[in-house]
Amino acid sequence: MARIAASFVNITLCLLPGAVMLACLAACSSSNAAGQQAQTSKSAANSAIMVIDNWIAGAVPSHYAEATLRSLAQTLADLDRQLQRTDVSDSSKQLARQLTAAAGRAEDAIKSGNQGQVEQARQDFRNAVAKLVVANPADQATNP
Repeated sequence: MARIAASFVNITLCLLPGAVMLACLAACSSSNAAGQQAQTSKSAANSAIMVIDNWIAGAVPSHYAEATLRSLAQTLADLDRQLQRTDVSDSSKQLARQLTAAAGRAEDAIKSGNQGQVEQARQDFRNAVAKLVVANPADQATNP
């Protein structure tokens, strides 16, 4: 019984950040929606990088990493759907799709224990963060 309760708490804690990010995003005005979506995408990508780094180091169990990446993939998929309905550049839409796909690949790779694919997904996240920073130079102070 205690194990089930602990699992429930872990899963809830994994999903909570994604839900909070979506709630914050929904509260934003439409004039700032694109900037907020880019910020949320960057935060999700950085979170994925941290989870992957910790999984590779053996500091995070696989089930936690999978659940966290699944939550991030859902958040990124929601952002992708929102971007498809807004007037943003095609490159922004493509980047959102790439982030969503990277999260799914990372989750699958962790599930199968394929460290090489996990590392490739991590690199995809890093490349996406770099593109997001280039698109918004004010972010360079928080992501050198």
